[in-house]
Amino acid sequence: MAIGHVLCVVMIAAMVPETFAGKPPPPPPPPAVFFNSSFGDDMVLQQAPAAAAVYGYYYIDPNSTFGARDVPITIEVKNESSSYTINADVHGVAWKALLKPSSQGGSYTITVTRGNLQAMIERVTFGDVWYCGGQSNMALPLLHTMSRNKSMEAIKAGKYSNIRIHGVSTNMNGALNWTTLMNAITPNAKNQTTFFGFSSTCYYFGESLTDKLGEDAPPIGLIHTSQGGSRIESWLDNATMDSCNITHGDPMLREQRVLPYANMTLKGWVWYQGENDMHNLFGNSALRSGYSCQMVGLVSSWRKLWSLVPGTTDPMAPFGIVTLAPSGGEGGTDIGTMRWAQTGSYGVVPNEAMPNTFLAHAYDLSDPFSNISCYKLKCCPNNYGPKNTTHCDSCYGPNGYCENLTATNYYMGPIHPRDKKPVGERLAQTALPIAYHRPGAIAGPTISGCTMANGKITVTFNSTLLAMGGDSVAIDSYNKDLNMSKMAVLVNQSLFCMQTDKGADHGHVAGDCRDDGTGHTLPPGRFEQAWTYVDMDVGADGKSVIVDLAKSNGIAYGIRYAWNVDCCEGLPLGGAPCPIASCPLKASVSRLPANPFMAHIVSGKCKCVPPQKCDA
Repeated sequence: MAIGHVLCVVMIAAMVPETFAGKPPPPPPPPAVFFNSSFGDDMVLQQAPAAAAVYGYYYIDPNSTFGARDVPITIEVKNESSSYTINADVHGVAWKALLKPSSQGGSYTITVTRGNLQAMIERVTFGDVWYCGGQSNMALPLLHTMSRNKSMEAIKAGKYSNIRIHGVSTNMNGALNWTTLMNAITPNAKNQTTFFGFSSTCYYFGESLTDKLGEDAPPIGLIHTSQGGSRIESWLDNATMDSCNITHGDPMLREQRVLPYANMTLKGWVWYQGENDMHNLFGNSALRSGYSCQMVGLVSSWRKLWSLVPGTTDPMAPFGIVTLAPSGGEGGTDIGTMRWAQTGSYGVVPNEAMPNTFLAHAYDLSDPFSNISCYKLKCCPNNYGPKNTTHCDSCYGPNGYCENLTATNYYMGPIHPRDKKPVGERLAQTALPIAYHRPGAIAGPTISGCTMANGKITVTFNSTLLAMGGDSVAIDSYNKDLNMSKMAVLVNQSLFCMQTDKGADHGHVAGDCRDDGTGHTLPPGRFEQAWTYVDMDVGADGKSVIVDLAKSNGIAYGIRYAWNVDCCEGLPLGGAPCPIASCPLKASVSRLPANPFMAHIVSGKCKCVPPQKCDA
């Protein structure tokens, strides 16, 4: 059985003879050699062509002859049919070795030896290792998701035996040593399972990836490190923050969640974060400002950090991103611009600033019961806070709000949507072409341009991206009387604003425009009210949408889709759920939702905020 240690203390000076509080000093720990805590029995190491790394520490008694620094450290890798031994590189008390590239599968014992000291990890296999980071919606435990029991039953039936999981202790999850799923679903003495405490987004990504790869699915190792309430600054190095002109954040998360894994060879990363940056500047990567610049910096700096040693993690390893759900605004404004910032201000990934990235939109994956009165009225027995039974009749009954909440309770309310499986499915769907070179869609309809004439706007979409999924543009039926198209036009030319400001936190007057798209501010105005919902139909070519300007009296100085809205916003309040993925504009075959967009209309044509281009 392996014992992992993140830190190891080495006695390098003579013991001081004084006592503390009348007691002799404790004896030094016995000599030992360790694997880093990121390693353990039942783990997955990255398969060929990459060379997997193993590393750790050792302790020696400097007063013994055995404490000589020149004692070599060796690594033996052994399975039922073969074995080999290599020497580790040693720097101070740390050791590291690169294993021979190994094809997927197998069951190995890896032993580190220093003189007569040994440590080993057993039942190790090779496959693809994914690192999952971010904040609370990444951390949300499986216990609070609506598909958890189906997953557990599938695991009991023998599915997903290729997946192994590992996680650090967070403010939402317990520490989890590497384990198989069968072990993870086995109840402990308190009749609890470690499986239900693991990151739901990270797990559903691995589960969906396994489903989509089918018989070709390799062993998949999932590492979860996210921290609820964290900001992106806490995950970045100082150089990246300097390049984005921001104040250095608390380095604790980087030191505790990033650096202990930075020597590990990975397949790639998945990132779900942003809620706690909703009150900060979203900015623009082209202007080296705000979250947009930090997002680009996170991708590039992590790739650089993990690939420092040639032959380990690919310098262009795939990087997955989840955009914020509507409930993730944390009281901030302009969540549409935040999602734009999550793409590095390009409106789509991959792009030239963030190549080899993939994305799952969550703007249409809010909790099914997040937009209704039942939650605010606290109608159900297990709802948070004092109960108010007035006007609660619509919340009861089969498949209603209270029955749903009883089956799967919230974690701190709808800010953490419980339908995380669709997020994992979209991540896996867009990862296939990027990370596994399989044919398929990498994005839904993505604006390439528009023209305005005769009371209509023809919005065209990137035909290359549509062709990748064998897609055309589709519009699901929507309620026109309730303005459910989520397509809107700007009717006041002076009120185009990318990020408004609620005020006090940033020293601005409430209602100011914090960023007009060029990095400049605008005086107070009714920016959101300057947008009017309009209707749309699919163009005859299947690659465009025809927007009818009748509801705006033929006026349009800008156009946007699914920007600051919930897909069910506008429906009457009540106990019925909002169907997931119910914003109407999407791809016909892959069913990926359209990339939200916002553009000026200048001289009858679209003009997006750079670096995004939509003037084709």
